[in-house]
Amino acid sequence: MDIANFEFNALHLPSPIEEIYDECWNSKGIQVFVKRDDLIHPIISGNKWRKLKKYLQTFSLNTHSGLLSFGGAYSNHLYALAYVGNSLGIATVGIVRGDELYPASNAYLSQMNEWGMQMHFISRGTYREKQIPEGYEDYVVIAEGGFGELAIQGMEELVSEIPACDHIYTAIGTGATAIGIAQYYNGTVNGILTLNNKTEIEDHLKFYPRPNLMIDDQYIFGKYAKQTILLDQFCEEFRTKYNIAIEPIYTGRMFYALVDHIKNGHIAPNTKLVAIHTGGVK
Repeated sequence: MDIANFEFNALHLPSPIEEIYDECWNSKGIQVFVKRDDLIHPIISGNKWRKLKKYLQTFSLNTHSGLLSFGGAYSNHLYALAYVGNSLGIATVGIVRGDELYPASNAYLSQMNEWGMQMHFISRGTYREKQIPEGYEDYVVIAEGGFGELAIQGMEELVSEIPACDHIYTAIGTGATAIGIAQYYNGTVNGILTLNNKTEIEDHLKFYPRPNLMIDDQYIFGKYAKQTILLDQFCEEFRTKYNIAIEPIYTGRMFYALVDHIKNGHIAPNTKLVAIHTGGVK
């Protein structure tokens, strides 16, 4: 199946936009919309397809043997890559952090193995070096989490699907989504950091300067993926109120920040906000 047919037959694009209502912001004339990229596909949800699309479009079996990337034992990025590679007949390789792991270590790795991804489990120290194993020199290398120029370019289509608004909110992991949105959107992009990598994002911005990207590092809740009762409760209450599932690692932190900004008066009355639901909910 080619990419155009796959996109047309398997994916829900453009993803819908839903307005959510709450006295907290409606009383101030603020409108909040959610761009439901989590509904693109059950597996390639959220920003996963946006980041991978350009890599797939530019990939050619005439010049490369497959796609190679990096991730942890529960990497949504590697999971999506394995699935789409299997669907499109492209060989995939995953360099997985943790030499104690093997394909049956968890359901993610087992499924990736079934989809045909070749996995190399390496120590955490070696993983930090991001070296390419011998034999894969002709593979297209995608950085951990999908960050890269092509991933940034993939956000142009996302922005084209968003109606006129005053602010866009998005979670920041590697930064590709936020930087890409800021590249193609003229308004303010509020990027909510989900891990302590502000220096890394600032380094990215030296190469991709985006003065309209406002980075907020006040909602990390200690460290990446740290479980907190407050965040868990917020995600559950959000799902109950608005019938939209979010998770505490990325979208939960982002929506918590958005609501907090409104409550604390950081958002002017009569403002229109669009929050990008970048998926991650299984």
